[in-house]
Amino acid sequence: MDDPVAITFHTFDRMAAAGIAPPRLEVAEHKRVERFLLRTGRPLPNVIVLGRQLADLCRSVDAMGGAAIGVDGGDSVVAQARVSYPGGQILQGDMRALPVDRNFFDGAWTSTVLAHIPRDDVAQAMASVHAALRPGGLLYVRLPLGDEEGFEDTDHGPVYRVRWDERLFVQAIGALDFDLIDREDMGTEVGLTLRREY
Repeated sequence: MDDPVAITFHTFDRMAAAGIAPPRLEVAEHKRVERFLLRTGRPLPNVIVLGRQLADLCRSVDAMGGAAIGVDGGDSVVAQARVSYPGGQILQGDMRALPVDRNFFDGAWTSTVLAHIPRDDVAQAMASVHAALRPGGLLYVRLPLGDEEGFEDTDHGPVYRVRWDERLFVQAIGALDFDLIDREDMGTEVGLTLRREY
């Protein structure tokens, strides 16, 4: 089977090439970023940002006193983010092999990107994020809840979508020494903050 992650991100890249921008961040999401930065306990936290809303998320982290580096695999997504936030640090790369230093970041903000990675592959994908975080670094994940998994057809191409049982997700990445430290119920989604212990 072809790589569901690559197929999905190719669809998002096609959307960016067509000039379709990701949705703007809501005020509530900016507040979540602010809480996350404060929880790192660092005066100038380094944060790696993953997902389609790179420009807005990096801008938000930077404006609140952090230092963000955004990463996405698509040429057009990266180009779109660089145009939208010319002062930001936006890199091209696969989250499964992040092009960044190991043990460097105080935080990793993945938003909903894990909703596009097959359940069987999520631990492997998170190993790269784990390696980028310093011990004690924080991870933020926003998960849609449910048990569905598979491709969904959109006007721009197929997108792989995964809904999670929260408990199973925490177990899946617990082997990587991530411990759950905070949880926000958002109805059909949950926002989780986890700490890399070692």
